[in-house]
Amino acid sequence: MRRDPSVGRLLTRSFAVLVALIVCSGLAETTTVLVQHRVVRELSTHVQPLELANAQLRTLLADAQRGLRGYLLTGDAQLLDTYLVARGDYPQASGRVRDLAGPPEQSAVDSQLARADAWWRLAELQRQASPRSDAAIRYVNEGKPLFQAFVAENDSFDAALARRAATLHQRSSWLGGFTVALLVVLTLGAAATAGVMALVTARRITRPLGGVVSMLAERRDGRLDARADAGHGPTEIRAVAEAFNAMADEGDRIRAAEGDIARLRSEVRDLGYRVRAHLSVREAIGEAIRGLAGIMRAEHVLVRMAPGQTDVPQLASLGDEHLHGRLATLAACDVTWLDSGDVWATDDPASAAEVQPPEAELRACAEAGAALTVAVSVGDECLGALTLLRDDGPPFGPVDVRLVEVVAADLGRAVHLARLYEREQHLVARLQELDTAKTDFMSTVSHELRTPLTSISGYVELLLDAEGGELQPAQEKMLGVIGRNTRRLRDLIEEMLILSKIESGAFSTQREPVDLAGLVEHAVAAVAPAAAKARIDLRTEVRGPLPLRADPDQLDRVLMNLLANAVKFTPAAGTVTLLAHRDGDDVVLAVADTGMGIPEAEQKTLFTRFFRASNAVRQAVPGTGLGLAIVSTVVENHDGRIEIRSAEGAGTTVTIRLPAA
Repeated sequence: MRRDPSVGRLLTRSFAVLVALIVCSGLAETTTVLVQHRVVRELSTHVQPLELANAQLRTLLADAQRGLRGYLLTGDAQLLDTYLVARGDYPQASGRVRDLAGPPEQSAVDSQLARADAWWRLAELQRQASPRSDAAIRYVNEGKPLFQAFVAENDSFDAALARRAATLHQRSSWLGGFTVALLVVLTLGAAATAGVMALVTARRITRPLGGVVSMLAERRDGRLDARADAGHGPTEIRAVAEAFNAMADEGDRIRAAEGDIARLRSEVRDLGYRVRAHLSVREAIGEAIRGLAGIMRAEHVLVRMAPGQTDVPQLASLGDEHLHGRLATLAACDVTWLDSGDVWATDDPASAAEVQPPEAELRACAEAGAALTVAVSVGDECLGALTLLRDDGPPFGPVDVRLVEVVAADLGRAVHLARLYEREQHLVARLQELDTAKTDFMSTVSHELRTPLTSISGYVELLLDAEGGELQPAQEKMLGVIGRNTRRLRDLIEEMLILSKIESGAFSTQREPVDLAGLVEHAVAAVAPAAAKARIDLRTEVRGPLPLRADPDQLDRVLMNLLANAVKFTPAAGTVTLLAHRDGDDVVLAVADTGMGIPEAEQKTLFTRFFRASNAVRQAVPGTGLGLAIVSTVVENHDGRIEIRSAEGAGTTVTIRLPAA
């Protein structure tokens, strides 16, 4: 069949137009794909990584700010660790932001990092302040506007990046619509084909890209397990998804590692508490060895003490391997090459540059997969070495070294304190033995002396009574001196016996109803002759009855001691006054004199055994220094209180309060 040429030309033209439309459609689609590819690449390799890096930088400073502020306000060292970790990660995070920023963003990045650096400089000053101090609170207040300035810059930069991403998305969408419209104008068929291809292309790009953006939003909202779909979409989108997934996995790994480090720090802190809690050197060392073996996954742990360290085991190890086991060779090596604070580890160039062990030490550690030696120190003194060995484990990293250093420092303090405690215990035991021997000696001597003194006193009284014949005045005077000194010696022995009973716990109080007024009357009558002989005015003011439940013999001794002291330390023409009355639920007894008084600096030791005031010693006033110690004990045994007010040269007042019956 012969076709119409015009129809043929038309068909040819139509075919040409169709081909042209197809070519134009292909060119348009190719242009669209290229532009969208450029948009995706800019989003995936520049805008979104920069957004993520910017968000990580903000998170890092927020963690540091919370940790430092918490440490300054609470003193919790674990919060300071959060700050230190963030401080160590900051250079890497800020460097990544700088590297990702292009020329348009450089000024904003520089401004943001300048704000961050200003906050870090103040943060270092805050970290050096004492927790809960005024300086710490001031630094916290000063740091707040700096941190807020950084947050404002960060938010502004993040908003700019978001606008940039939105612009790129809008440009991509607009170009797709324009291409569809153009293809519709060219031809219905080509437009339909182009429209379908545009929709397909849009679905292949925007949907996967939207999935990536949704994943980022979920992670930003706290769903750290969110992952992008890397199995669908164009290669670039899949590459972006795979990159984000890899970044998320790395973040999870870092968080897991930080969790492990926090757990290890907690275990090391608990181990330090347990080590320091021991008061035995051997037990403290054993606790440190067992704890480190488990925490640091070390098969062998050895503690070697430096030469000259006494009262400590020179060697200790896990399972006593230093005797005949794996650590016997290492145990024989000297540790004098270590100074306080030294650390050495295999595969650690930093420690090798500072500390070099001797060849014998290196050979002994060569068989282990990893070795770490830390000096056990207290202050500037190196007490010994703590060595950990792993047979097949990884080398000891910086975190391991720091944790072992903490335990070594705790062990050094524990060894030092335990040695002091053990020495103190030996000294206390020795002093107790000496005190017991002294008390026994005093009791024995007092008993032995009292018998002959009683005999001497009896014979003196017989002689004074002229039982052996008439005495000359000179003889009577000499016998009087003998009698007085015999009584003084007997009183001294009696006081020593009472003191011995007090110290041995045998001094007991037998309470019974008693009237203090009657005891005062008898005591005043006994002291009156001595007061009259010394030309001292003895006055009493007793408002009785004054009922008590007390030991009458002990209260009589209290009255005699106080009155005798007042008479003894008061010069001629002086006055001694005794007052006794009831005051509410108490019976009050006061003895006041106008004597030499007691120096103010010495009054706090008045109730110490054998204490004598310096002015009494200078004036050669006789006495033992036991009377007030006995008086204080008697008053305490009767649930009473004693108070002394005195001024040198103006006299002394002793006031006793006892619970009334």
